[in-house]
Amino acid sequence: MLKPEQFHLRALHNTAIPTGLDEDLWASLIDVIAKDNSIGLGQKLKELITNGPRQVTKGLQDWNYENGLFLHKGLVYIPDNKNVQRKVVQQFHDNIMGHPGQWKTVELIIHEYWWPGITEFVKAYIKGCTTCQTTKIKPPVKVPLKPNEIPLGIWETITMDFIINLPISNGYDSILTIVNRHSKAIILAPCHKTITAKQTSQLLIDYVWKHTGFPLTIILD
Repeated sequence: MLKPEQFHLRALHNTAIPTGLDEDLWASLIDVIAKDNSIGLGQKLKELITNGPRQVTKGLQDWNYENGLFLHKGLVYIPDNKNVQRKVVQQFHDNIMGHPGQWKTVELIIHEYWWPGITEFVKAYIKGCTTCQTTKIKPPVKVPLKPNEIPLGIWETITMDFIINLPISNGYDSILTIVNRHSKAIILAPCHKTITAKQTSQLLIDYVWKHTGFPLTIILD
């Protein structure tokens, strides 16, 4: 017949202390647990897990205490200490995998560690990660199309464009087209595809402005 003190509660899940535990993280974790023990919290939980009465330990069946660490379902429990929790996230997000996304980071951490609210903590950490924010691919800003205003008067607004590489006629191979946006009237001026800006201005004077006056707006492609 075994004595009651020989019974120890073991978690239903396999337990394993992480082999790749960073030395700085390990030291911080042990320090936090030691501080908890100094005020009796860690010791009380340890006593409940290992030697507590059945009616109490029944609710702690997912917990173990091994090698100075508390385990929850086989995962190292990280106490409520933001500094230690941040170091855990840094180990997997910054150092090991090269800044994976939120869910991948959580997936990597929960192979070895656990604490309540881990998902929200990782989300906030990545949101404040400078590297992630500067390298994140952001969708291009879409500038809404702005339709041209309807002109109030005839020949106040014109559009112009070139039609080039036409069959040669009277020595010309292109046409400058000018359209009045108010009435849709069209003026065609023969030209060459090698036309210059100065020659274009002269065509506008000769074919358009002498007859219609100077427009308020010129729209080009």
